[in-house]
Amino acid sequence: MGLYFVDKVQNHAMVSIISRQRAASRRLISFGVVALTVILGTGITNHLRGLWLSAWLLYAFALVIGIIMLLDYWGYSRFKNTAVVLAVNVFLGAITTVEGLNAGAYLYIIPTIFALVFMLGNTREYRAEVIGYFVVSVLTFAATILFVPNASSWQLISDDIYKKMFTTNAIAVVVLCAVFAYIGIYFERKVYERLINERNKARHQEQMIREQNGYLREIAFMSSHTVRAPLSNILGLAALMRDVPNDPDTFILVKEGIATAAQDLDKAIHHMVSKTGNLIKR
Repeated sequence: MGLYFVDKVQNHAMVSIISRQRAASRRLISFGVVALTVILGTGITNHLRGLWLSAWLLYAFALVIGIIMLLDYWGYSRFKNTAVVLAVNVFLGAITTVEGLNAGAYLYIIPTIFALVFMLGNTREYRAEVIGYFVVSVLTFAATILFVPNASSWQLISDDIYKKMFTTNAIAVVVLCAVFAYIGIYFERKVYERLINERNKARHQEQMIREQNGYLREIAFMSSHTVRAPLSNILGLAALMRDVPNDPDTFILVKEGIATAAQDLDKAIHHMVSKTGNLIKR
């Protein structure tokens, strides 16, 4: 019976781990949906402006993010964080290169860095990995600022288009930061609430185990003392009757003694059954 409760606690811990993984997956999907909306919207806008190279890079970017989300949904999530960080930095660097700094595409790395801490979740055991993601993102941002020219040498973009692109991208970056902050805080609050519930459940399980251990100790005591005493009396009286088979007084004494011992034994068994019932109900 004790092993049953240990297995129950272990199963609860396993369910807790699975629920955290699902929460992390839902968080990534939420970030991904917002990012895909912005990426596709920007891609369509550039397409309408005649910036084919920028548009197709954004479409490819959206496709890669969609594939990562789909693989994560199917359970292939081992390298999802690395894949997301690399895809974001590679495509944002490429888009900035073909558009030039005047378009402001490099600004999108800012909400990426801002969202990393929430996107990765509570991963203390992967501290070096998280630092690595931040370093990659910061280096990508610095490289675009230092080495990409203001105007594109890949596409013909007028000053008027540059102004519109920078304004559009800057507004989108601000919106992304706000949305990512809301999503991140929302999921972190959910995680905190879940941790509190799990802690309360763990305490409840611990209390249940303590109570069932108390019942087990009581049943063990009853088995060795409460039940054994009337049973020993019955055995002793049976032996007395065997030794003195034809004595009427002995027969009456044995008969009354066995009846009394049997009643005591019946009460003890009922008590043990009630204790066992308490264990089964739990």
